Amino acid sequence: MKDSTAPVTLGIVHTSFALVELLNNLVKKDFPNWKIVNVVDDTLLSYAREQGVDDRLRQRMRNYFQSAADAGADLILNACSSVGETVDVARPTIGVPILKIDEAMAEQAVRAGRRIAVAATVATTLGPTCRLLQAKADEAGREVTLTPHLCEGGFDLLLAGKTAEHDALVGEAVQALARDHDAIVFAQASMSRLVPTLAAQISVPLLASPQLAMERLAQLAKNLGSASK
Repeated sequence: MKDSTAPVTLGIVHTSFALVELLNNLVKKDFPNWKIVNVVDDTLLSYAREQGVDDRLRQRMRNYFQSAADAGADLILNACSSVGETVDVARPTIGVPILKIDEAMAEQAVRAGRRIAVAATVATTLGPTCRLLQAKADEAGREVTLTPHLCEGGFDLLLAGKTAEHDALVGEAVQALARDHDAIVFAQASMSRLVPTLAAQISVPLLASPQLAMERLAQLAKNLGSASK
């Protein structure tokens, strides 16, 4: 029987190399006996930023989800919020459960309060994250007001290795958003390392996706075990 402690093969589909180490370390920490299959195409995020999520990108993502399944994945994690909506199209055709990295975060955010700020350093992440939050609010029967906020240029700073400047930009935004919101969501997992520091400086929840995704993967693994009994 498979559960969160039994061996599971997890496929992770990445659109850049930015989260490979972070997510692999989290999986190894929480599920030390799981096998990881990383599928990485570092042209995907730049394509999404330039062209948007079009039919070509949806097909490419579906191919990568299928590749993870063909490699033996029991579960698949889509690591990029910018292309999260490609999961909705792929799920009916892939015989393996696929989790969006930000699904559990979105569900927790809509429980945290009505006024939710969505902070991002990549513009293409704001739309998908806000639509996901609204969908989760609708499912829960909750009314929410969403405030998207782009930390302009932040992701480019990160790619250029200007970590301190990136962190200062995001930190300033979080401080401002906390004044008139019930919760703040980081739209990208790449921002998650700032949570411990910034959360201690504000009085509202600051949510990021990676650890919440690990908790949801544990539940999905248990569901696999129940289905196999």
